[in-house]
Amino acid sequence: MARYKYYNYDQLMMVPVSLEEQLIPGTLEYAIHHVVEERLDMSMFDDRYRNDETGRKAIDPKVLIKIVLFGYSRGLISSRSLERACKENITFMALSCGQRPDHSTIAAFVSSLDKEIEPLFTKVLLICDEEDLLGGTHFSLDGLKLSSNAAKEWSGKFEDLKKKQEALERKVKEAVREHRASDKQELDRSSSDRKRQEKRIKGLKQKAECIEKFLSENEPKIGSRGKEIQSNVTDNESAKMATSHGVLQGYNANAVVDEKQQVVLHAEAFGKGEDASSMEPMLDGTKDKLKAIGCKDPLKDKQVSADTGYYSVKNLEACKNHEVDAYVPDPQFRKRDVRFADAGRHRRPVDKRKAYIGDVLHIISC
Repeated sequence: MARYKYYNYDQLMMVPVSLEEQLIPGTLEYAIHHVVEERLDMSMFDDRYRNDETGRKAIDPKVLIKIVLFGYSRGLISSRSLERACKENITFMALSCGQRPDHSTIAAFVSSLDKEIEPLFTKVLLICDEEDLLGGTHFSLDGLKLSSNAAKEWSGKFEDLKKKQEALERKVKEAVREHRASDKQELDRSSSDRKRQEKRIKGLKQKAECIEKFLSENEPKIGSRGKEIQSNVTDNESAKMATSHGVLQGYNANAVVDEKQQVVLHAEAFGKGEDASSMEPMLDGTKDKLKAIGCKDPLKDKQVSADTGYYSVKNLEACKNHEVDAYVPDPQFRKRDVRFADAGRHRRPVDKRKAYIGDVLHIISC
């Protein structure tokens, strides 16, 4: 007969953990811990707090910035997920030194970083330069589409939004009319049905008022071609963008990285779907960041590579003005290059024939 070791969950186990030993040299968490503790001046956050004489002690901004940076590197971008990680993940426990910041504390800290993020980013770049992590010869530009906290259904030109508002107002009137009619016919109707209908009417009114307020406080968005483009009631800085997974409402996030160690030199999000419009501001931002850490002529004679989406005559002129050696593929070069004029003659002609298989029409290539 088989024998197994006895196990019992109804017992206590004392596990001593050294937080410092969890931050192993050579790992990302150790690098974040070391840079924040030893190299960054975080005194800029002191003016936020007025608890020197009264009030509860605040969680040190060093702890919060470590949690946020390491969390982002692990794909944890919500405050609740970071809060949960500080309770369950030993690495986050070590970085937070056993403290468990509430999600509201993390959210308030991140949302108020707009003034401090620029000097912090510059200091990190300066440290990377001192540690010889920047090559400074070849930079790469690329981007991706990020969803915003806004629905596509709330997008449209001003005329479309006005029609949507009118449609909602008609629904409100219709719902109110149905509500009154049902009150007359069904005097014994349950209170839950009445509350449900009242809630629906209230929701429709709020949506209509939201659109009305947006239209009164904003102007139509004008695109690069001088024509009106779609606005969004929830987040008007975002835009509809086509991706490989469909259309999303969001931002086009771009980053310029140094070739040597893939250090990000500049990052910015744009409310435009096309990549071409973001290349010039990305070059300007990279130049400003490198100047801030003491680089003279930071882009002169440097190589910058980007994919086909960034190609435009305007961008080539911008690269020329920055004296940049740019490598951006021309998507239409085959049509303009005479060497490809007869490229089609080498293709084998395809004979496509239609045939019914059962009741379905198929196109067959022969």
